[in-house]
Amino acid sequence: MNILIITAHPEADSFNSYLASEAARIFEIQGSLVHSVNLYSENFEPREGKNFYTDRQDLERFDTLREQRHHWNAHKLSKDVMRHIELLKNSDLLLLHFPFWWFGMPAILKGWMDRVFVYGGIYDSSHRHENGVMKGKRALLTVSAGASANACAYNGRDGDMRLMLWPAIHALHYIGYTMLEPYLIHGVRGGLDGLAKQKQQQFLKQKVKDFESRLTNINEWPIIPFNREEDFNDDKTLKPQAPEYSPFVRHNPDNWKADPGSLQCG
Repeated sequence: MNILIITAHPEADSFNSYLASEAARIFEIQGSLVHSVNLYSENFEPREGKNFYTDRQDLERFDTLREQRHHWNAHKLSKDVMRHIELLKNSDLLLLHFPFWWFGMPAILKGWMDRVFVYGGIYDSSHRHENGVMKGKRALLTVSAGASANACAYNGRDGDMRLMLWPAIHALHYIGYTMLEPYLIHGVRGGLDGLAKQKQQQFLKQKVKDFESRLTNINEWPIIPFNREEDFNDDKTLKPQAPEYSPFVRHNPDNWKADPGSLQCG
């Protein structure tokens, strides 16, 4: 199995980065081919812009999707983007490791999606969702947060972390990935000392062991369900009889009654 691990953390010695290295070690022990990328170490440029497109179809107005498709077809995308596209296409499993910043992913990772998920190459009108280019591949988010599990729960003061990861989860599913339930680690923060630091280290050590055990049995990892094309009308609205899997795609906002246990982020 080919594994691609993308890390988006500016500190190479962070817990997040350590967990990514442990994931690589586990898969290598199993005989997988692992390729690890740290977006910060590579100084990846996350800002999409006209400067990356040397053979513009429209010099007056920059249309991102038009230029992405044109440069993909002409084999003229920038070298860094093409490298990442090839890494994605050649991997069976994608792991994204990142800290939960301001209720979402770091800007560099969002920018990576903006530039690498190119229109025409990674998706188009006939290759999306369960029919996406990455169909048959799996993806897993491993995310650390400084707040406690209680604060990040469905009824927590900081809001449901699992639900707030929807943009990243949905983006990956949109291009065809089968999404595994994210692995969330809470209480990962600095500034602790004494007994509090000891407790944190014990907790994180246990989380590493749990993570390694679950990676060893990756085929048993729970999969996130999504509605399929047949669940929607021609106008792309959910059919009355179709199931609901999240509050983001539902029949009526007033009738959403999710099972709280299924929304906890622990």
